[in-house]
Amino acid sequence: MKRNLERAGAHRRPVHFVMLIGAMMLASCYSSSYRREMRASISLVSELSDKLADYSRADFIVDRHPLSSEEMGEFYYGLKKARAFQQMTGKREGSEASAQAFDQMVEAYEKFVGDADQYRLNPSRTHEQLDQLMKDHDLVEHRAEEARRALDAET
Repeated sequence: MKRNLERAGAHRRPVHFVMLIGAMMLASCYSSSYRREMRASISLVSELSDKLADYSRADFIVDRHPLSSEEMGEFYYGLKKARAFQQMTGKREGSEASAQAFDQMVEAYEKFVGDADQYRLNPSRTHEQLDQLMKDHDLVEHRAEEARRALDAET
């Protein structure tokens, strides 16, 4: 009987090592997936920020018609996607700097979208308001670059 237990233990060891290697490979995939998803999320927010800045400079007139609330949904959808990514990766070990930089970028983008939407709805827009919107946009771009640098430092 003792002999059978030893034999069973011997057979489990290779399985244990295969499972350990599999877990390490999954962790590696998750890590590269995190970097890929983070880069994609940063790019999404950055590109939407650029597009919103262009719309702001054009007084939200696109193809000779004012930008509608439904069309503004594109920018809110981008914010929603960024928030979902934050929640999905919020407690990830080893990525604190990139996660924090990403959070700051998303906060700046949220402010920019909200301020731009208010600007769009205001019939008496001022040049000072537009200047502030461009500062909001510049902050999003600055935060995006910080997030990229933090992510590069983690890899």
